[in-house]
Amino acid sequence: MKGLRMAWRFGWREGVSGELTLLVLALLLAVCATSSVAFFADRVRQGLVLRANQLMAADMVINADTPLPPALADEARRNGLQVSGSVTFPSMAMAAGPVAFASLRAVPGNYPLRGDMRIGLADGRVRQGALRPGPGEAWADPRLMTRLSVRLGDTIEIGQRRLRLTAVLLREPDSALDTFALMPRLLFNQTDLGATGLMGPGARAQWRLMVSGPLAAVNAWGRAIAPRLPAGARIENVEEARPELRNAMDRVRRFLGLTAMLTVTLAAGAMVLAVRRYVARHWQSVAVLRCLGATRPELATVFTLLFAVLGVASGALGAGLGYALQEALTRMAIPDARDALPPPAAWLFALGPVTAWVLLCGLALPALAALYRVPPWAALRDEWTPRSVSMGLPPLAILALVALSLWQVGDWRLAGWLFAGLCGYFLLAGLAAWGMVRGTRRLAHGGGAIGWRFGVAALARRPWLAVLQVVGLSMGLLALLTLTVVRTDLLDTWRRGVPVDAPNQFVINLQPDQVPAVDAAFATAGLPPPALSPIARGRLVAINGLPVRPAQFAPGEAQRLAAREFNLSWRDDLPPANQLAAGRWWTAGASGEFSVEQGLAQKLAIRLGDRLAFDVAGSRLAGRVTSLRTVAWDSFHVNFFVLMPRTMLAGRETSLVTSFYLPPARRVFADLLVRRFPNLTVIDVTSVLEQLRAVIDRLAQTVEALFLLTLAAGVLVLWTALSATGDERLRDAGLMRALGASRRQLRTVMMAELLWLGAFTGLLAGAGAMALGGLAGWKLFDLPFALDGRLPFLGLLCGVVLVPLAGWPLLRRVLRQSPLSTLRAR
Repeated sequence: MKGLRMAWRFGWREGVSGELTLLVLALLLAVCATSSVAFFADRVRQGLVLRANQLMAADMVINADTPLPPALADEARRNGLQVSGSVTFPSMAMAAGPVAFASLRAVPGNYPLRGDMRIGLADGRVRQGALRPGPGEAWADPRLMTRLSVRLGDTIEIGQRRLRLTAVLLREPDSALDTFALMPRLLFNQTDLGATGLMGPGARAQWRLMVSGPLAAVNAWGRAIAPRLPAGARIENVEEARPELRNAMDRVRRFLGLTAMLTVTLAAGAMVLAVRRYVARHWQSVAVLRCLGATRPELATVFTLLFAVLGVASGALGAGLGYALQEALTRMAIPDARDALPPPAAWLFALGPVTAWVLLCGLALPALAALYRVPPWAALRDEWTPRSVSMGLPPLAILALVALSLWQVGDWRLAGWLFAGLCGYFLLAGLAAWGMVRGTRRLAHGGGAIGWRFGVAALARRPWLAVLQVVGLSMGLLALLTLTVVRTDLLDTWRRGVPVDAPNQFVINLQPDQVPAVDAAFATAGLPPPALSPIARGRLVAINGLPVRPAQFAPGEAQRLAAREFNLSWRDDLPPANQLAAGRWWTAGASGEFSVEQGLAQKLAIRLGDRLAFDVAGSRLAGRVTSLRTVAWDSFHVNFFVLMPRTMLAGRETSLVTSFYLPPARRVFADLLVRRFPNLTVIDVTSVLEQLRAVIDRLAQTVEALFLLTLAAGVLVLWTALSATGDERLRDAGLMRALGASRRQLRTVMMAELLWLGAFTGLLAGAGAMALGGLAGWKLFDLPFALDGRLPFLGLLCGVVLVPLAGWPLLRRVLRQSPLSTLRAR
C-alpha cells in the first residue's frame, strides 16, 4: 500500500512538472507510428486484394475442365459466401450469312461478384456496373460483331438457340483469365445454355466456380475444400491468375514490411534517447528518496507502476492517434478510400498497448534499473552518474526491437536482411562517431573563429553522449534517405513496366508468306511494323534422358507446367525484357542449346547443363540448357519460357506472333487488319492494361502515403536526439553567459555545433543509405543492385538543413533562459 501511495504521488508530481512530457511524447509518437503503419498496411492489403480480385470477378475461383460437384457451392453458401460461376467454351456463332469461331460464355444472374462490366448500348451510351445479359439476350465484343457484320438488335445463332444482340461487350472484369480469351467473345445468360445443345458429353469447356465474402471466410473455405477437388480442378487467386500482378503485389508487401521495420527502429531510437534523458534528470531525486528511507523494492514498485500506467495510457491514446493519422493520410492519398478500403482488423487496436509495453520493457526498464542502484550518498555528490546512462542498448532492448520488428513485418527473410544491415550500420556509425569525437578534440584547440572552436569543443566534452546523438541523428536520416531511394526506384520500375505506349494488341497465327503484306498494311496506316516472333508448340518429354511425367512433380503449378505444351521460339540475341541469370548466350550458328526462364527451371528442377527433349509436331528436338533467364512478364512484350538458336527451328513449320501499341484513335486499324487477313487473331488487351494500371496506381499511392508516415517518424528521432541533450546545453549556455558570452556568441556556438552534427551525420547517413538502399532493392524488390553516388551529398545537404531546423526550438529556449535561473537549477 505504501508503494502505491508513493507511486501515485510521484506520478502526479512528474505529470504536473512536465518531467514525463518528452518520454510520453516519444512513446506516443512511437506507438502512433507503428499503429498507423499497421492500420494502413492492413487496410491497403485488404483493399489491394479486393481491387485486384476484380480481375477475377470474385475473391476466389476454382477452374476445372469438367463440371464441378454441386457440394462445393453448397458448402460455400452454408459458410455465408456468395457463389456464382460461368461456363466458357469455343464454338461457332452465326448471323444471317457470316460465321465466326468465338469464345462463348454463359453466366448466371449474379455475375460478377467483384468488378464491373462495361457495355455499349444502341443509343451510344456506355453503362458500367454489376451487369449481365438477360434470358434470350447476348452481348458480343466488337471483334465478333465485325466478323459477323451485325449490329445491335440483330439475331445471333449459337447451336440450336437464337439470341438477340442487345449490347456491345466492352469489358469483362475476368475476361483475361479464361483459356479461350484470345478469340472473339459472346456473353449470354446461363438459362439459355441447355437450349444451345452444345454441352454434350466430351464438350471442351472451362467451368469456373466463383465465391466472394469476408477474406478470412473465403480462405477458410478454400483450405477446407482443397483436398477434395476433383482431378484437373485448381484454386486460383489473383496472383496466380495474373502473373503480371504478382511482382507488383509482392513488391508492395515488401515495401510495407520495409516501412514498418524502419518505423519501429526509428521509434525505438526515439525511446532510447528519451529514456536516457529521463534517467539523467532523475537519479538525484531518487538519491534524495533513498536518504529519506525509501528502499530499493519500494522504488522498483514506484517506477514499475508508473511506467505500467504510462504504457497502457500511451498505448491506447497512441493507437487512437495512429488510426486518425492513417485515416487522414488515406483520404489525402486516395480520395475515394472511404469507399474503396475496408476497415482494419479489430485485433490491430491491441497493437498500440502491446507496442508500448514492448518498448517500455525492452528499452526503458533496463535503463531505469540504474535508478534502483543509486546510493543515498549520491545526493551529496553531483558528479556521480549512473553507469548505464552512457552505455548503448542492452541485450534486452535489442531483443525487444527484433521481436517487434518481426511482429510488424511478418517476413523472416525481410527482417533478417534488414536487421543485419541496420546492425552493421549502427556498429560502423558508432565507430565513425567515436573517431569523429576524438578528432574534434584536436580541432577544438586549433585556430579559427570562437563559435567554431566552442561548437566543436561541446561535442568533445561528452564523448559518449555525442556518439549516442550522432547515431540517433544519422539513424533518422538513414531511414528517410533509404526509403527515398527505394521508393523512387520502385515507382520508376512500375512506370517503366507498364508505360503509356505498352503493347495493347497481340497478333497470332500470322504466316511467314503474309509478312510483306502485313508490313505494307502497317506502313499504309502510318504505323511502324512490329517485331515478329516465330512460334512452335512443343511438349517437354524428357530431362536428362528420363521421361517427364506430371505425377513426379509437386501438386499444383509444377504439375500443370509438366503437362502443358510450351510456346517455343528462336532468337539470335537476348530479347527485350529478358536478362541472363546464369550461363551464357549462344553464338551465331549455334545449335543444340536452350535458354529456359528461371522460374520454370526452378519449378521443374531444371539446371544448367541439363539435356532437354521436346516433342514438336511429332519430331524430337533436343539440346542442353546453356542459360537461364529472368523475364519481365509484366512488360506486355511477347515472351517465351524456352528459346533456342535459329538453326534448331529452321525448316520447321512455324507461325508468327507479335505485339504492338495501337493508339485509341486508331482502333479501327485492328478491324481492317482482320478483314484483310481473316486467318489472323488480333487480341485487344487494352482493358487488361487499364485494370493493371489502376492497381499499380493504387500501389504507388500506397508507397507515397507510407513514405510520409516514416518521414514523420524520422523527424521525431531528429527532434528527440537534440532534445535529449537539452539539459547539458542549458548548463553550458548558463556558464558561458555567466562568463560574459553574449546571446549572439551563444547562438553562433550552438549553430556551429548543429551544423557540424548535421554535416557529419548527413554524410554518414547518406553513405549508409547508399549501401542499405542498394541491398534492399536487390534482395527485397529484385531491382538491379546499384550504388547511388549522389546519396552521400544528398545526406550532407539534408543533415545541414534538417538538424539545425530540428534544433531551432531548443536553441530559442536556451537563448531565452537567463544564466542565473540556469545556474540555480543546477
